[in-house]
Amino acid sequence: MLTRSAVADARSQMPLRLVTEELAQVESRTILLREKAIVLTDFQHRLWTKLKGQRRLAIAAPTSAGKSFVLQNFLASRLEERAECSIIYIVPTRALIAQVSRDLRGLVMSPKPDDSRTVDIVTVPLESDAALPPRAIYVMTQERLQLMLGGHPDFGGEIIVVDEAHAIGDRSRGVLLQWVVEDLLQRRPATQLLFATPGIRNLGVFARLLGLTDIEPLSSREPAVAQNFLPVAIEDPKQGVVILQLAERGAATSTVAKHNLGLRTTTRIEKLVNVSFAFGHGATNIVYANGAADAEAIALALAQRLADREPSAQRNDLAQLAAEAVHASYALVECVRKGVAFHYSNMPTQVRQSVEKAVADGVIDYLVCTSTLLQGVNLPAKNVFMCQPEKGQYTPLESVDFWNLAGRAGRLLKEFQGNIFLIDYDHWKRKPLSQPQEANVVPAIEAGLLTRHRDLINIIERPRSYKDSDLEAVFVRLLDDYAGGTLTDRLGRLQAGHEIPNNAIASVEAALVSVSAKIRLPREILRRSPNISAHKQQELYDDLFAKAQISLQAARALIPPHPRDESAYESYAEILGLCHRIILRLKPESRFHRFLALIALWWMQGYPLPRIVQNQINRNPGKDRRLVVRDTLELVESEVRYQCVRLFSCYTSILKQVLDDLDLTDIRRNIPSLPLFLEMGASDRTMISLMALGLSRVVAMRLTPLAPLRDLDVVAARNWLRFRPINSLGLSPPLQEEVEALLKSYDERPP
Repeated sequence: MLTRSAVADARSQMPLRLVTEELAQVESRTILLREKAIVLTDFQHRLWTKLKGQRRLAIAAPTSAGKSFVLQNFLASRLEERAECSIIYIVPTRALIAQVSRDLRGLVMSPKPDDSRTVDIVTVPLESDAALPPRAIYVMTQERLQLMLGGHPDFGGEIIVVDEAHAIGDRSRGVLLQWVVEDLLQRRPATQLLFATPGIRNLGVFARLLGLTDIEPLSSREPAVAQNFLPVAIEDPKQGVVILQLAERGAATSTVAKHNLGLRTTTRIEKLVNVSFAFGHGATNIVYANGAADAEAIALALAQRLADREPSAQRNDLAQLAAEAVHASYALVECVRKGVAFHYSNMPTQVRQSVEKAVADGVIDYLVCTSTLLQGVNLPAKNVFMCQPEKGQYTPLESVDFWNLAGRAGRLLKEFQGNIFLIDYDHWKRKPLSQPQEANVVPAIEAGLLTRHRDLINIIERPRSYKDSDLEAVFVRLLDDYAGGTLTDRLGRLQAGHEIPNNAIASVEAALVSVSAKIRLPREILRRSPNISAHKQQELYDDLFAKAQISLQAARALIPPHPRDESAYESYAEILGLCHRIILRLKPESRFHRFLALIALWWMQGYPLPRIVQNQINRNPGKDRRLVVRDTLELVESEVRYQCVRLFSCYTSILKQVLDDLDLTDIRRNIPSLPLFLEMGASDRTMISLMALGLSRVVAMRLTPLAPLRDLDVVAARNWLRFRPINSLGLSPPLQEEVEALLKSYDERPP
C-alpha cells in the first residue's frame, strides 16, 4: 500500500498513469475518523464498509492485516453516534483484557472536558446491585462475562465482538465461550455479531453452531507486509557453523549464506540463543520458547551474551517494576537491564504490559515468548526465531499457530518486512511451510461428541468413573439443552458439521434422558458452574443440605466469612477440603487444601505478590530462588485464580440454592463475592474499584490505604484520584507513570 506522501515522493520516477491510479485508489479507501483522514488497505476498507452496514461477520485475516485496528475504530465511531450503547468485547485472556481496554480507552475517551457522554470501559464484573452504565464497552473473558450475565438479567450488547474466536475449540473454556454468546443472543437476538480469528478455513462454523444464516465470512489470506522464511541448518554443531537458506512456496530452497557462530550450537537453547544473537543485532526480535522455564533460560542466556551492555534509565525502571510487582529474585529483573525480556501467561498483567510497551518503544530488543503471544497480543518485530516449537508439553505447534506467530514478523506501519528464522527445520516434527496457513476449527462441544463420545457417555452415566472437566462441560451443556427442550436441535447442528455416527448421537441422547431424573438442581444453578459435572454439583448440594437442615446455626456455619474475618482461614480450608473431595476427587489424606486456603486468603486480603513469594522462598530454603518465584506465579494463576475461583463459585451457588430451599434466604445475603475477590486479588471495594479503572493490582494496593474510605465505588475512586496530587502518592517512577497514563487517557485531570 502506498500513502499519499510515498506517491508524492516517487512521482518524478513514476509513470503518470500509475500515479493517477494509485491516488484514486487511496482516495477510495480513505475514511474520516474523529476529523482525521485514515487510508485503509483494500481488506480493511471492505471490513469497514461491512461493519458500518451492520453486517454480522466471521473475519479471518493474518495478524499483520490490521483487523483489530478497524474493529476498534468502528466501535469508537458507533459510541460517538449513540447516546446509549452497550458493546461486549470477549477476549480469551487477562492479558488481552488489559491490552484491548487500553487501546479502546485511548479511542473512546472524549477529548472535550465538557462532554457529558462519557464511555465506561468495564473490565471487572459489576456487583448485582450496581447500575449498568448507559454507554460502555465490556472487555472481559468468558468467565467474567458469565458472572455479569448471572448478576444482571438486563445485561446485553448491541454489538458483540469475539476476539480470537477460534478459542471456541479450547476445551471447557470453548464450551463456555459458545454458551455465553448464545445467552447474549437470547437476550438480544438482533445484536451485531463479529467473530475475529487470525486464520481459519471453516468460517461458516460460527453460523452453524448458533443456528444463524446471516453471518457473512470475510477473509484476507495475504499478509500486509513482506515476509522471508529462512531455514537455518546446523552444519557443524561443535564450531557453530550454520547455513542460512531462503524458502519460497512453490520453489526449491536456496542457500543464502554460510556463517560461523564460533560457539557450540548443540542444544535447542544454544541454537536459539546463538542464532538470534548473531542475526538479530540492531532489530526487535521475538524468540519462541516452549514454556515458562524455557523462556527464562533462553532470556538469561541472551542477557549473559549482552553482559557488557550498560542499562539505560528505561531498562532500570522496568527492572525496578519487576522487583516491586513480583520479587527481586525474579529472573526478569536481571534480563531487562540488558535489553532482554520474556513473556508468558503467569506473569502479572502489569509486568507483561510493561514488557510489551518496552518492546514497542525499542527499549527491549529481544523478547522470549511462549504461546501466550499467539493469543492476540499486538507485538510486531523485525525477526522471529523458532526451533522445534511446541505448544503444551511435547505437542508440536499447529500450522495455524505457526502462521499466527510468523505474522508477528513485520506489522503494517511498523515493520514493512519481516524475517522468520526456522532453526534446524529438517528435524521439526511438523513442517508448517508445506501445510496450509488456515485450519479448520473444531468447537469443543463437537470434539467431545466426535472423538470421545464413549468417554462422554461414561461421564454422563457413571458419576465417579472419570475426572475430566472438558467432558464435564460438554455434559452440563447438553443436559441444559435437554432440560430446555433444545437437545434435538443442538445434536442436529453438531451432526451437520461432522460425520458423527447416528448411534453415537442416539447413545448420548439416551444417557442424558436417563440421568436427568437423578439431577434435581435447577438449570440456572448447574450452568453457573459449567465445567463441573452435574453429578458432582448434585452431590455437593446433598452434602450441604444435610448439614444446613440441622439448625439455623449449622446453616450459618456453612457461609464463608469475608477475607478480613478472623475465622476466614479455617472456613476456607474446610470448604476447599470438601470441594477437593467431591469435585476434584482428591484423596481424603491430602492436606493441599489447607495450604491453598492460606495462599488464597493472602491473595484476597491484598498481600503484595513479593511477600507471598518471599514466604515461599522461606519455606523452601534449599530450592533455587528463580524456580520458587516461577512456581509461585504458577500457583497463584493456576490454583488460586483458576481452580479456587471455580470451586468457590460452585460452592457459593450451590449453598445459595440450599438456603433458598430451606427458606433461609435472609442469611444468603451474607455470602461474600469470593470468586470476584479471588479473580482480582482484593477484597476491599476501593482496591477493586481502582483496578476496575485500569490500574494494576500493585498500584491499587499502594493507593487503597491512602483513600478516605475502603468502600469507594468506581466513580468515587476515580474522583478521589483525579484531585490527588500524583507526587503525593509515594509511588516509584514506574508506578507513578502508570497512574499518569490512566488519568491522561481519561483527559479529566485539572491543569
